[in-house]
Amino acid sequence: MLWEYLDKQQAALVLTLGVTSILIHHLFSTYYRLYHIPGPFIAKLTDLHRFFCVRSGFIHLYQAKAHSRYGPVVRFGPNMVSVCDPDAIQTIFHNRTGFDKACGSGFTQDRFRPWTPDGLLLSVFTASNDEKNRRMKQHIAMYFSLSYVVSTFEKRIDKTINMFLEQLDQLFAATGVSCDLTQWFKFFSYDAMGQMTFSRAYGCVEHGDDSIGIISDVKNTMLAIGPMTQIPWLDWLLHKNWLLNSIKPEPVSCLLMYVLKRIAERKNNPTELHNTVDAGPDLNSDFLGYFIQAQEKESNKVPPRFLSTWTLANILGGSDSTASMIRSVVCFLLENPEVLKNVRGELRDKQRDITGLSLPVPRWSELQNLPLLDACITESLRLDPPFATSLERIVPSGGITVCGQFLPGGTVVGMNPYTTNRYRPTWGEEADLWRPSRWLEGDPAHRRKIEASLLSFGAGTRTCLGQNVAMFEIKKLVVALVMKYNLKLVKPREKNNQYSWIIMPGTVEATIKCSTN
Repeated sequence: MLWEYLDKQQAALVLTLGVTSILIHHLFSTYYRLYHIPGPFIAKLTDLHRFFCVRSGFIHLYQAKAHSRYGPVVRFGPNMVSVCDPDAIQTIFHNRTGFDKACGSGFTQDRFRPWTPDGLLLSVFTASNDEKNRRMKQHIAMYFSLSYVVSTFEKRIDKTINMFLEQLDQLFAATGVSCDLTQWFKFFSYDAMGQMTFSRAYGCVEHGDDSIGIISDVKNTMLAIGPMTQIPWLDWLLHKNWLLNSIKPEPVSCLLMYVLKRIAERKNNPTELHNTVDAGPDLNSDFLGYFIQAQEKESNKVPPRFLSTWTLANILGGSDSTASMIRSVVCFLLENPEVLKNVRGELRDKQRDITGLSLPVPRWSELQNLPLLDACITESLRLDPPFATSLERIVPSGGITVCGQFLPGGTVVGMNPYTTNRYRPTWGEEADLWRPSRWLEGDPAHRRKIEASLLSFGAGTRTCLGQNVAMFEIKKLVVALVMKYNLKLVKPREKNNQYSWIIMPGTVEATIKCSTN
């Protein structure tokens, strides 16, 4: 054989040339596969730039700048293309054209699946295709419907809001000390989700701090997950393997252990709450009670692991995002006093209406038909979406044309809510401006079009399952705050938010005074 006639130096040279040839072939085949898609040169060679952009907290601004330069379709990685034209939402997320979610060992969403000795924990969010997603979601989707949320949880949310208002009265309104709205809205949303999921608050509002460390655990999890979504193989190397997890568990493991402890307590203690009715909402239940009922009812189809995944999803996705949305709505209103005045006027008109408006915490049934308030909330979600990293899908075999560009099968295509919600051909030259009236203008066809262009909660069959829960909390708390207090920002908030998959908003200090009206 040839090796027999080569000395060590020649053999090393042949081996080096062989490996180099393979690497060059891979590099060029990867480079030219999407050569027709414009984008930063570095994106054609490596995903490292995406990793560092997410780690910096400003991937959304980087993508927005690139789209501004290259157009609505931009290459952001060797096999990743970003699209920001809302017209593509129908193609990528709604049509049943075979677009699977970018999951699996080489894709984004597996970063959200905790490692366990029995394999990665699947969830509704990380299911790779519609069939898996349907199987995960069909047993619990009804519990997130507005009718279930209002019927089961309104009294508990009212209790949490009342305690929140009492703390604002005592700690800030009575003393003149400024309040960190960012932190306190987190306290509220975490306690609210604790009440809805476990029938117990975490104690954040009562104690005025992250008393059990759950807020910091979620933050550390998201800071770790965010960058890894851009280079999934690195997550496998550093986190998703037995060896390293036995030395140092990944951050999400702390949350999983908390969930498993709560489930064990519930199952081992018959005095703990379960759902007590066979069908329909139950005032004495909570999400965990509903989840246990769903699993036990279909135990031959639903493995016990689903309990963990459903409950963990509530903790990971149900608090920080809601808190950030409340913060955005309140801050935009405070930054636009004329709009705030009109919102208060709309609420006072409602108060004088025959149905009235209960104070300090209005009932959900009283908060209907408030078009200006609804427009303010929607416009705030447009500009400050809770998530601002691309929602990725895999182009089906055969490829597809998006915005005039052909994408071959196997390409990862994503849409970032931040860039999509600010696409000027759709939203106008004032796309970066908070203007709630845009949702009240035009004919019904125009309003339907812009509503379909909003990507803040995702789109299609993967629309955020907790959307109704979030809107329920946001609307009730914002109205309570607007009617009870005069808030004033101590200084302007930072212009740009940071994101690590979810929003990581900065401190916002405000003074709080009880309203004289």
